[in-house]
Amino acid sequence: MKRNSLINLYSLGLFLLTLGCSSAQRETGHAASHGHSQIDSGIRELTRPTNQAIVTHAATVEAEAGMKVFPVHITGRVNYDSKNNTAVSSRVAGRLEHIYVKYNFQPVKKGQLLFEIYSPELVAAQRELLLLQKSEEQKLQSSAIQKLQYLGMTFGQIQQLIKSKQVAYRVPIYSPASGYIVEKNGTVPITNAGSLTSVTKEESAMANMGSTPTPSAPTNTGQQQASNSLLMREGQYVTAGQAIFTIYKNNELLAEFAIPPFWALKVNKGKKILFKSIDNPDLLYQATIGLIQPTFNNGENFTVARTYLKNSKFPVGQLLTGTIAVTENHGYWLPKTAVVSLGNKSIIFKQEANTFLPVPVEVGVRTEEKVQILTHIASWQIAKHGAYLVDSEDFIIANKTPGNELSKGE
Repeated sequence: MKRNSLINLYSLGLFLLTLGCSSAQRETGHAASHGHSQIDSGIRELTRPTNQAIVTHAATVEAEAGMKVFPVHITGRVNYDSKNNTAVSSRVAGRLEHIYVKYNFQPVKKGQLLFEIYSPELVAAQRELLLLQKSEEQKLQSSAIQKLQYLGMTFGQIQQLIKSKQVAYRVPIYSPASGYIVEKNGTVPITNAGSLTSVTKEESAMANMGSTPTPSAPTNTGQQQASNSLLMREGQYVTAGQAIFTIYKNNELLAEFAIPPFWALKVNKGKKILFKSIDNPDLLYQATIGLIQPTFNNGENFTVARTYLKNSKFPVGQLLTGTIAVTENHGYWLPKTAVVSLGNKSIIFKQEANTFLPVPVEVGVRTEEKVQILTHIASWQIAKHGAYLVDSEDFIIANKTPGNELSKGE
């Protein structure tokens, strides 16, 4: 009897052990067949790295599509027109007795006395005319008068010679036009395009002809003094036909504006510019672009838009600020705060449920308030203030979504 009880207890224990092993095998096989245990989808979003997804409730905005017209602010200055000048040269060989021009770029008026010259040839021609006055040879007298005119004497000076019968050893030379005088070997007074700032107003907050304005290369003070001083001196000899001065006329000037490279394709000849001087910002002027000139100077690449000013009252060197209307026909437009720049790329934060995911985008032009997006982002909900969603921009990891580039025709 006792022996039968032990046998039954042994059999019951063996049965329970076998049953436990079978249950463990079934649970192990079930887990192996699924590969992982089921996790709540909400918890999955919360466990993603903070540099790849942000869980928050933030204000969103949808991109605007279509054509946009916006102003581009540019800077420039008034310059001379190098084609509108008159040369003052000596018609005879001689010595400069007195120079009334004191410095380069000095303003002069038509008929103003520039210098006096002594010429043996001119003295001999005057004496010849006085000798012919004693004869009745009218034809010879006319030839002598014509010769003096060819040598540079005016009709009034010749009449004064006949009346006084005194030879003028110093013959005055007068300005043939009004403008600014430049010595023949002096620096041409055209402002170097590289000195124009290529910074637009809306770029002042960005990287910058921008955006602290790129300064011009420093100019040596000695070079400035050399360009402003005259090389011609009193007592110096000149030859017949030698150019002494050049007069740049001030009735037709230029206004040159510096345009940054990414705006240059949007600006063409014939486009209107509204501009004003910094000295009198209340008066607006309108001009038409007459020339587009690509320029590279002082390590900066930009474009110069030139307008022609007729009968303007601007002084040469006057600083100007202008505005050009630019039209963009494609792309999406987001507020500037929605686009975060990482240096080598730009990203936006796309909303998916309560999570914002960083997505790289292709950026076009930037205005004061808007940024052009060339990537297809139609109907996306995007964080309005993207920069506030992360602690550090350097650690944002954005996975590129393939096939989302926007073609130029859209």
